[in-house]
Amino acid sequence: MINHAYYFLLVASLFWSLNPIAGKFALEEIAAPQLAFSRVFMSALLLFVASYFRVKSYRLKEIGWRPFVLGLIDPGITSLLFVTSLTVLSASNTVIVMGLMPFSQSIMGRIVFQEDFQLSVWMGAILALIGIAVFFSGEELNGAESIWGNLLLLMVFCLMVVSQLLTRKIMKSDVPAIQVTASQMISATVIIFAYLLLFGNLELPAHISTETKLTFIYLAFSMSIPFFFYNRAMRQIPVGMASLFLVLIIPFGFFHAAVFLGEQITWIKSISAVLVMTGVAIPHLPQVRRILLRTEKITATENE
Repeated sequence: MINHAYYFLLVASLFWSLNPIAGKFALEEIAAPQLAFSRVFMSALLLFVASYFRVKSYRLKEIGWRPFVLGLIDPGITSLLFVTSLTVLSASNTVIVMGLMPFSQSIMGRIVFQEDFQLSVWMGAILALIGIAVFFSGEELNGAESIWGNLLLLMVFCLMVVSQLLTRKIMKSDVPAIQVTASQMISATVIIFAYLLLFGNLELPAHISTETKLTFIYLAFSMSIPFFFYNRAMRQIPVGMASLFLVLIIPFGFFHAAVFLGEQITWIKSISAVLVMTGVAIPHLPQVRRILLRTEKITATENE
C-alpha cells in the first residue's frame, strides 16, 4: 500500500511540473481568468461523476465543510493567481519558486504547533535561499511585471501552506479521497466563476486552435488527477517522505520548459535548482531516516 503512495506522488509531481508549461501555451489564446475557470469547472465535473459512481453517493453532511473551504483556497484562489503569474513569468521561474513548497511543513510546524526549528531546517533554508538568489542572478527580469508576477507566486505559496495543513487534517478522516477532491473542485469553480462575473469576460475567444484545445483538455485532467493522487498519498505516508517526492517538480519542470517552450536551462539555473532541491530535502532527511530504520526493524522481525 505504501508503495502505491509513492507512485501516486511521482505521478502528481509529473503533472504539476508540466502544468506551467501547458498553461503558458494555452494563455497565448485564452485569458488567464477564463483558463483558470475552465480548468476547475471541467475537473469538478469529472470528479463529481467519478465520485458518484465510485462511492455511490455524494452527501454534503458526510463530507463536511472543510473540503469546500480547502477548495476555495486551493485550487480556487491559488489557480487564479498562479495562471495570472504565468502571463509575466517564465515557466522555469514558476517551477523554481513552487519547488519550495515542502518548506511549508516546517513553517506550519513553527507557526501552528510552536515547534522549534531544528538545525537541519536552518541549513536547508540557507541553501534554498542561496539557490533562489543564484537563479534570479541569471534570470532576465522585466521590471515591474516580474516583481508583480513573483509577488503573486509568493501569495500562492502562502495559501498553499495553509491548504497543506488543512489537507493533512481532512485526510485523517474517513471521507473518501475522491469526494474530498471533488468538493475542492466544486468550491473552486464557484469562487472563480464569481471572479469572472465581477471582473472578467465570460465569452471565450471566437477561434481557438486545435493545439490549444488539446492543451486545455490536458490541463483539465492535470488539475483533478494530481490533487486526487496527492490526497491519497497523504493518507498513507508521512509528510517528510511526500516532500522529498515533490522536490522532483523542479527537474521535471526544467526539462519540460526546455523541450516544449525552448527555454534555455543554463548552468546558473541548473546550479540554483540543485541548491534549492538540496535545501528543501535536508530538513526532512532525519524523519526519512527514522522511517527507513523503523521499516528495517519491522522487516527483520517478520523474517524471524
